[in-house]
Amino acid sequence: MASLKFLLGMIPSTAKIEQAEKALIAEFDKLKAFAESDTLKKYNELKELVTSSDFLQKKKEIESLSFKNSGEYAKEKELLALQKAKDIVLYFRTIAGSALKKFKELDGSDKITGYESLEKLVQSVEFREKMKSKEFKGTDDDKKLQEYNRLKSSSEIKDYYTFKKSKEYANFLNTDGSTRLARYNELKEYVATDDFKEKKNYLLDKKRFEKSEMFKELQEYDRMKKNEDILWYCKVKDSNKFDVLKNRELIFSDEFDGDKLDTKTWLTNYFWGDKLLKDNYTVGNDLQAYTEKDNFEIRNSVLKIITKPQKKEGKVWSTDGFKTKEFAYTSGIINTGKSFRQKYGTFTAKIKLGNPATKGAFWLLADKITPHLDVCRTSNGKVQFDYFATPEKKVKGSVGSKYANDFFIFTLEWTPDKLVWKVNDTEAFVQTTDVPQEPMYILFSGGLDKPISSMTSMEIDWIRVYQPKK
Repeated sequence: MASLKFLLGMIPSTAKIEQAEKALIAEFDKLKAFAESDTLKKYNELKELVTSSDFLQKKKEIESLSFKNSGEYAKEKELLALQKAKDIVLYFRTIAGSALKKFKELDGSDKITGYESLEKLVQSVEFREKMKSKEFKGTDDDKKLQEYNRLKSSSEIKDYYTFKKSKEYANFLNTDGSTRLARYNELKEYVATDDFKEKKNYLLDKKRFEKSEMFKELQEYDRMKKNEDILWYCKVKDSNKFDVLKNRELIFSDEFDGDKLDTKTWLTNYFWGDKLLKDNYTVGNDLQAYTEKDNFEIRNSVLKIITKPQKKEGKVWSTDGFKTKEFAYTSGIINTGKSFRQKYGTFTAKIKLGNPATKGAFWLLADKITPHLDVCRTSNGKVQFDYFATPEKKVKGSVGSKYANDFFIFTLEWTPDKLVWKVNDTEAFVQTTDVPQEPMYILFSGGLDKPISSMTSMEIDWIRVYQPKK
């Protein structure tokens, strides 16, 4: 199925893949930034608040409040009952009337004291005996009797004693200073306060919750729930959309943004040529000599490794050792043997391999000749994927020359038990035996094993290496 896809060109375009990854990275960056934003912090605080059991219980309590079930209602009802009570009504009628006032003015006065003294006198047995005497008239005692009778028949004295013996006065004495009257006064004073009126109005207000701070917080939460960024965040934060980004770590990359090759990262030679020979060399039947810098060009963030007809003397290695000869072509090779090596991970690069008749390659190598992995290379008019586990063990896959003539993203996914080659995220080749178990370094190289008539180049837009996040 995969080979049919490559044959028919039914794989995603490079531009589409890059745009999708760029959009995914931008969205993931937005997700991470939004996760730290004040907006989300506020939303989460409100969500925690308004969905809490305390908030919901308080809301329920506020909405279920009623004046009739309140302490304020009970107090007002108690006051109204006291206001209508006969003893309280009579008490206040008494203190508002004139009878009590007159009574109090006479009570304890000389007039009452004198009257009661006369009454005591004339009602005594001794005085009554005197009254029986013929000589009583005209005496001082007679005058006292006449004064007593005069006072007794006066309306003032009559009113005084009538009020004193009345139920009204008894009610006054029973009520005045009582706890019942104190309670009445306490309730009357409280019901007249602003505090009571505010509580009563609050309890009677059917829209009391809508006027609360809690309602404002609930409205703010409901508003924020509809915020486009929050809706987007809640939708994607727990999805698997960003798993590929979350689960990988970029550990090596070069975007070739400068105007020349970074020689701290890249050796422009074979690793062992630099380490032991201190010179460039070529291997096998290759027709090119490698140069230190003449066959490299960086422009518009793209590295070109140029292969061209050019006579140059150089070294070639064979089983007999190194020999010097004149080459008809030159090219370039770079590697990270000194700066970067990696065991397992995802090795991916955007490359235009160029002329399929040349030997442009993106490959991995350890310290020995094998294991040797070609992530991609041109050979015999095709794009190949090779793995040399040993000099004798070789496996390979291939796709057509169309995948050399434009930029494609070539990827090797290397795990402890599998090698997977991909072109534009489409699986092209798989190897599950003899998987390398040692760190390897990256190489890009141009070259020839057959003559060409004009200059050609392999172009590398970027190289990235990822490993799974620990």
